Amino acid sequence: MSVPDMGQGTARRLYASATAGGADSFSLAEDVALRLASACDTLFADLEAARAGGEQIAGAQGNAGFPDLPTGRALAAGFTAKAADYLDTLTALQETALCFKAAYLAAGGRFDEADLANRAALAVVAAHPGHHDTGCAAADRGEHG
Repeated sequence: MSVPDMGQGTARRLYASATAGGADSFSLAEDVALRLASACDTLFADLEAARAGGEQIAGAQGNAGFPDLPTGRALAAGFTAKAADYLDTLTALQETALCFKAAYLAAGGRFDEADLANRAALAVVAAHPGHHDTGCAAADRGEHG
């Protein structure tokens, strides 16, 4: 599945602005940056919890409870494909949450923590095959997946 931009491009541009320096750079007070980063952590955790249901559906064997008829097999295959799309979307949303976290932390001057969030975004993408992106510091290519 080609995952649409779920905010990754915006998060990358914000990160680039926060790390660029100069008069046009994006900056936040440190306490604001930390609160926003915490909200991103909460979102990431909620998305991870949602992943469990999608993995259960995607991993269903056989006809997944549908009758062993052509229509049952087609329904099972369709739901398995939808579950895979759902998991790809969750991966994109988790990447987005971590990229925004990196941008907020960088904007608050917490560059080491921003780098860790960027690395976490790369790790999320690497851990879930089928979704290929390049993390928060990448140039926005306008396509994902």
